[in-house]
Formats: sequence, C-alpha cells, structure tokens
Amino acid sequence: MSSLETSIHPNYLAQKLKLSSMAASESSSDALQKPQEPMPTQTWLGGILHRYFLGFLVGVYALAAFLPGPGRAIRNITFAQPTGGEVHAPMLLLAMLLFCAAAVIRWSEIRDLLERPSVLLLGLLAAWFGPALFVAIIGPVLPKVFSVESTAGIVVGLALVAAMPVANSSAGWSQNAGGNIALSLGLIVLSIVLSPLAAPQMLKLMGFALSEADTEKIEQLVARFSGLEFILWVVLPSLAGALFAWAAGENRIARLKPWIRLITLFDLLVLNYANAALAMPKLVQEETLATAALPAVLAILLGAVGIVIALGLARLCGLPRASRTTMLFALSMKHTGLALVLAGEVLAEDHPRVILAIVLATLLQHLVAAAIDWRLQRSGGSAHVET
Repeated sequence: MSSLETSIHPNYLAQKLKLSSMAASESSSDALQKPQEPMPTQTWLGGILHRYFLGFLVGVYALAAFLPGPGRAIRNITFAQPTGGEVHAPMLLLAMLLFCAAAVIRWSEIRDLLERPSVLLLGLLAAWFGPALFVAIIGPVLPKVFSVESTAGIVVGLALVAAMPVANSSAGWSQNAGGNIALSLGLIVLSIVLSPLAAPQMLKLMGFALSEADTEKIEQLVARFSGLEFILWVVLPSLAGALFAWAAGENRIARLKPWIRLITLFDLLVLNYANAALAMPKLVQEETLATAALPAVLAILLGAVGIVIALGLARLCGLPRASRTTMLFALSMKHTGLALVLAGEVLAEDHPRVILAIVLATLLQHLVAAAIDWRLQRSGGSAHVET
C-alpha cells in the first residue's frame, strides 16, 4: 500500500485518531494531576494589602484613636544620626518608603521623558502652584466665615499637604487606568528631588495669607524642610534607591518587586499609625463632627483643584489620553506620608488639627482617585500606556 493510500485508509485514520485522543487525554490528565506551585507569601500578602489598602488605612486610624500606646512607643524609638543628635523611627520609616519608591523606577523611561521636558515642567509647576494658590485664597476667608478657633491648625495642615511632592501612589492609579507611566514616574521623582527647594517656598507663599499664629507654625515647618536632616532622610534615600535599581538591574528588581511592594505597604500603615497616635485620641475626645467635616471638605476641594488644572493643561497642550490620565492622578494626589512625618515631628503634640487635616487628605485623595478611575472606565477613557 502506497504512502498516499496509507494516509487516507479508514482503519489507519481511526487508529491515528484513537492514539491522538489517548495522548491528549494522558497529557490533560498529567496537567491536572501536576500540583500547582503555591503563590509566594510575599506575593499574596502584598496583593491583599494592596487590594484592601483603604480599609486597612481606616483601621489603622481607628487603632490610633483607641489604642495609641504602641504607636507612641514606635515614635519614641530613636537612633543616632551621622550629623549628630537623634532621629525618631518615623523618619527611618519615611526613608525606607522613599528608597522603595526609587528602587522600582524604570530609569530608561525617565531618560526618554527628559528628551521632551515641556509637559513634565508644566506638570511640576501645576502640582505646586495650583494647590498653593487655592490655600492662599481660602486662608484669609475661612476665619471670617467660621470662628478662628474652629479653623485653627486646619489650614496649616492643608498648606503642608499642598506643598508636598506628587504622591508615589499616583503611579499605581495611573498604571491601572492606562496612563503614561514614564510621565507619572517623572513627576514623582523630580518633585521629590526638588522638594527641599520648592516646598519651603510654597509654604512661604501660603504663609502670607494666614493668621499670625498659623504663620508661626509655617515658619517652623520651613525651618525643618530646609535643614540638613531633611536632605539626609528624604533626598539621600531616594538617590540610594535609584543607585540600587541601577546596580541590581531590571531582572533582579522584577524578582524583588513583590517584596518591595509588601515592605512599602506595611511601612505606610506603620508610619500612619505612629504619627496618627499623637493626634487621633485628642480628636476623638475633644473635637465635634462639624470640626472634622471642614478639613474633609477642604481636602476634597484640594483634589478637585488638581483635577481642573489637569484637564486644563491637557487641553492646552493637546495631550493624548494616556498623558491626560496621568495628569489627573498626579495633580490630585500629594505625598501625605511626608507631610505626616514633618507635622508629627514639629506640630502634632500641640496642634492635633494639623494632623487631622493630613489624615483626612490621605484618605480622601484615594477616594478622589477611585472616582477618577470610575469615571475613566465609564467614559471609555482608559488608554494604553505610552512609551
């Protein structure tokens, strides 16, 4: 029988089909019987923290209000620093947070972005001047509309939030919504690096519109921002993280990312707990719901200002969807972890409302980001990441 006849003979075809079916069945059975590798602990635990982070954050603030002892104990842990004197644990937690943020940055994307710096420059200016002007405008108005006593410290907390660099978490929101990741990371990194120069100037700008007592608090913050200690614990960890990423290479960083994410999220929760433990008990015992409502509304308005500016900038520059998406998150979210540490070091004991404003801004800017993400999904505005 010729090869052609063999290939079309019914019995031969039936045997071939039977053998193929048996092989496929055995292969499928082997695949089913083969045990799946368990997900590494750092991956699933980091995933849970990331997915339910807002809930954990609310829980941390409740814990700080009703069980502040461990948080205060964390704050009382001190270490000797190279420049002399001591540094409290929250500054070390902040340094670790900034190190981790810089370690996962893809510097090749940042380099590409710097070749077209105009959008990045406009974004940086908008991220600082927009919120600062909002605070400068409402600063003199609030004591006239409400009593001076009820607004004491709230505007200072809002001013400190407005002076902060772009939030690290804005990159995560931007990535999930299909934003321009290079632009997002560029805004975060450069705003952090420039914050020792820019933030004190923004605080001074807002200080002109505040009361004498609030201006005094602003001056204390400016002094802390401009010091060597800030550069040591904020700028240097960011640079160290960048050098670590460069030395390790993209492949190693990719393998380390689950650990880095887990450390970052856990660090954020401990940092918020330690700082909130100073102010939350006083707020629960002494403040009314109306007093808490005012900074909540102001925090939402601060995020809304960022959204309006981002939309205007996108229209002015003719930005594509991905870049517009990134601007929406970057300009409406601030690095409140840094604000919380600085306020905790300088003002928390005597001025708990400063902490209240920052705590509410932390929560509400994530709710604003969730609203932006929902709106983008509804309008079909999610875009592919630009490279």
